[in-house]
Order: sequence, then structure tokens, then C-alpha cells
Amino acid sequence: MKGGHSKRVEKVRDFTSHNKIFTVIAVILIVFLLFRTVNRNTQQPETEQTEQSVTDETEETGWRFYPIDLVVLGVGGGFCTIMIIRERKKAKEGLN
Repeated sequence: MKGGHSKRVEKVRDFTSHNKIFTVIAVILIVFLLFRTVNRNTQQPETEQTEQSVTDETEETGWRFYPIDLVVLGVGGGFCTIMIIRERKKAKEGLN
């Protein structure tokens, strides 16, 4: 099992070097999510009354859809689709 970690690190480096757009999008999304989290944490003490009404609404609806959910689904779905297409091409080339 020696060298397993270094092999995985090499695969990740190879993947990121070939998929720079994916890496940039992932970094932007992480920064955006961190910024939103920090921004919400600083605003919570001011909006205690609003927080109570939001909590009541959440209990009634169960699950809420946020715009970031659409972004995450789109990026994840697009990435998976691209990887599936690449694997199919590799499989076809292997058969020929």
C-alpha cells in the first residue's frame, strides 16, 4: 500500500492540469459559499425577530430551494456529463 497516497496526489494534479476551467469554477464556488456563510453569521444578531419567522416558515415547508442549489446541480451535472462522454470515447477507442 506504500505509494498509494502519492499516486492519488499525482492523479489529482494531472486532473487539475487538464481541467483548469473546472478548477477555477470550483475555487470561485468555494469562495462564494464561504463569503455567504461569513456574511450570514455577522448579520444574525441584528435579525433575531426575522430569524424566528423564518424558522416557523421552514418548519411548515420542510425543504427550501435556494438559487445556489441550482448552480451546484448545474455544475455537478455538467461535470458528470463531460466525464461520461470522455469515458465512452475511451471505451470506443479501446474497442477499435
